[in-house]
Parts: sequence; structure tokens; C-alpha cells
Amino acid sequence: MIRHRFLSRLRRRHYIIVSLVVACGVFMWLLTGRTGEQESVPQGQWLPIQPQRLENQLGLVGRIQAATQTTLAAPFEGVIREVLTREGQRVEQGQTLLVLDPGQIEIQLRQAQAELLKAQREVQSLKQWEQSAEVSRARRAVNSAQSTFSNTQANLRDTQALFERGIVARMEVDTLKQQIRTQEQDVIAAQEEYRTVLARANGEDRKIAEMELINAQVRHQALATQVERQTVKAPFSGFVVRPATPDNGKPVVIQPGLLVSQGAPLFGVIAQDRFQVATRVEETDLHQLQEGMVVNVSGDGFAGQTLTGKVTSIDMQADAAEMSGSGAYYDVVVSLDTPLADLRQNIRLGMSARLAIIVYRNEHGIAVPAQAVQTDENGRAYVIYRPNANVPPKKINVTLGKTVAQGVEISGLEAGEVQIP
Repeated sequence: MIRHRFLSRLRRRHYIIVSLVVACGVFMWLLTGRTGEQESVPQGQWLPIQPQRLENQLGLVGRIQAATQTTLAAPFEGVIREVLTREGQRVEQGQTLLVLDPGQIEIQLRQAQAELLKAQREVQSLKQWEQSAEVSRARRAVNSAQSTFSNTQANLRDTQALFERGIVARMEVDTLKQQIRTQEQDVIAAQEEYRTVLARANGEDRKIAEMELINAQVRHQALATQVERQTVKAPFSGFVVRPATPDNGKPVVIQPGLLVSQGAPLFGVIAQDRFQVATRVEETDLHQLQEGMVVNVSGDGFAGQTLTGKVTSIDMQADAAEMSGSGAYYDVVVSLDTPLADLRQNIRLGMSARLAIIVYRNEHGIAVPAQAVQTDENGRAYVIYRPNANVPPKKINVTLGKTVAQGVEISGLEAGEVQIP
């Protein structure tokens, strides 16, 4: 009985050991088989490549504004007589918006006209200077001095003859000689005065008169132009808006009776035939931008519509008010090329816009993932390439280009497949 139990236990142990050996063998066989299958599968995968559009974009945000806008300022200081428009009203080119009282400016105009007439009279007098009263007086003074001198000389000759005959005293001869010397100086002085008066017509006096005439003409013309502008008109068709005010300046309500100074902003007029987007770029991205680059514009205010445009201007100087330790910003203007006839009801000035500026584009470029590019011992870039799955792969040296959204731009390949390790 005891022996039978012992044999039963021995058989069970034998079965267990045999089962473990068989299980280990099966496991090793399966493991070896799977490893062989893995080693037989080629390493890496093949990615098809073909020419496609490659581009890089620079994203910015900006605001919609009118491409044509102007501020109408007061042409002169005066009181507002009439206001014939309001903010938000559509106006046509040449339409009267406001009328100023020209009372004060007309006083200045009359004064300028009086100065102009005086200057014209002075120049005309110098042009006919030889017939002027001053020249005539100087000429008569010369003739009178010469006549007196000649008479005294004749009198001296007669007195000298009488003196030689002993009829008159020597004192009379000496007196006449003294008169001749004095009158000779008078003749010289009169002739010098005559020459001086004549020279006024061709000297500095005439130049001064001509310059004063030019100044009077310019001042009179400027005031006359200001008086003509007492009626402020719309320079083009568009909408009337509130004019831009200086920093910390309070907006002024334009109304009749208000005294405005020359140059004070009255109205702003914007045209809605074309829009543009004003944005700013940081100095670190400025080198990527050039005028003429294509821009795609979208926004929440006109969702579902993408406008196209181009960069039209890039400021040469940074905005000093916005400069900080982190860098400077430069203003950029993008003009929109998309026809706006169907968009006027959707687009409003001041709307925010998202800009995608195409800073690089290749219509027929080839790009591969960065992992596909390898470097040999000489530092040259290459890829493992095959035209199709039926052709053995080979190593092809390539030239790297720009990094784009699809990967790395390369040249030296045609459509086919590249291996990614």
C-alpha cells in the first residue's frame, strides 16, 4: 500500500518535469521563429514624394482701415456759420460739408491788397525813375548850381577888368573868387546827388522793392485762397467720420457758432472703394518681409471669406512710443486686392484681421521629413531613394533648402520614394 502511493507520486513528478521541458521547448521555438521573421523584414519605411507647392507663412494680426482717408482742417481762424453733414453720413465728391464766416480773414485780405498796391506802385515808380519827381528835382538842382556858378564866373571876369583899370577895390575881386570856390563845391554836390538818385532805379532799392512786391503778391494770394476755402467740401465720395485727435486731446463737437483756429480738424472723410490692413511686425521677423509679398487675410467679422492682398509699405523707423527692452516694432500696410463690392456690408473699419504673409513659395518643390536626410562622412547630405518599388534603392546626394511645413526642401530628386530610417 505504501509502495503504491510512492510510485504514484513519482509518476506525477515525472509528468510535471516532462511537461515543463516540452513547454520550454515550444516557447523557445516560437521565440526563435518570431525573431527570424522580424530579422527578415527590411528596416525603415518608404515615403512617396512628388513636386508640390511649398511655402512659409508669417502670421500677424492687424486692423481693417480705409485705403483712402483724409482729415479736413479749418483753412483759417473763424466762426462756423453752417454745418451741413453729420458723422456716418455718406457724401459725394464736391458736396458742401461746412461753411466758415470769412469776416476776420477778409480784413486781412484787404490789408494785404493795400500792401500789394503800394509795392506795385513802388516798383512801377522805379521802372520809370528818370521821369520821377525826385530825379527832376535833382536835375534842376544841378542846373541851378551850374547856372549860378557860370554867372559868378562872368561877374568875376568883369570885376577883374574893372580892378585892373582901378575902378573897383581888390576886396570885391577876392569876394567873387571865394564865391566861385563855394559854388564849385555846390555844383559837385548837386551832381553827386543826381547820380545817387538815378542809381536807385538799378541798385538795391529796386531789388528791395521787387522782393517786397513778390512777398505782397504771395501773401495776398494765400489769403485769397483761404477766403475761397470758406466752404469746406468733400474731396472724394465716401463717409464722414470723426477726425483723429492728438494724444490726450478731447474731441470737439462741430456746431454753428464755434470758433475754430486755423488747422483745427473738422471732419474725417474715408472712401470705401478699397480697404487695407494696418499691422506691426517685430524686429526679429522684419528681415522676412518685402514689399509686394502676397497676403491672405481672414477675420471673425467676415468669417468664411478670405481676402487677398500684398504688402505695400514697411516703415523704415520703429515706433518710438512702442519700443521696449524686448525689441522694436515696425508698422506694415497691406492693401487688399479682393473686389469689395460684395463685402461692404460685412467689412467695417476697425475690424480685427488675421494675416498670413507668404514669405516663401516654390510651386514645384520637393520636401521630405527631416528624418529622411542623412549625412555621410564628408558632411554631405543624402537620402535613400528609389523611383518606385520595383527599382533597387540607392544613395542620392541632395542640396538642402528651406524648412517648410512639409519638412525640408531638397533639390536633386524627382518624384519617387525615399526611405525613412
